[in-house]
Amino acid sequence: MMDALEHYFAPYRAHTVGQDQTFRSPYGEQRLIYADWTASGRLYAPIEQRLLQRFGPFVGNTHSESSETGRLMTLAYHQARELIKAHV
Repeated sequence: MMDALEHYFAPYRAHTVGQDQTFRSPYGEQRLIYADWTASGRLYAPIEQRLLQRFGPFVGNTHSESSETGRLMTLAYHQARELIKAHV
C-alpha cells in the first residue's frame, strides 16, 4: 500500500534513471539501492533528455572559438561561471 507521500513522488521516481536497476552479486541478482542523495542525486530522465536533445548537439571544445560548437561552449561556460558567482 502506498502512502500519500510515496504517491506524490511516484511520477518522479518513475523517471529516475536506474530506478529498477539490478546487479549481479555473490548473493544473486540484487536490486540497486541508491542512498547518497545528500552528496549527489540520480539522473532524471526529462532533464537528461532535454540536455541530450537541445544542448548535446552543440557540445564542443571550450578552448577554441573557431567553430560554432566551440563558440557556444565558451559562451555557456562564461555564463555559467557568472551565474554561479552571483549565487555563491
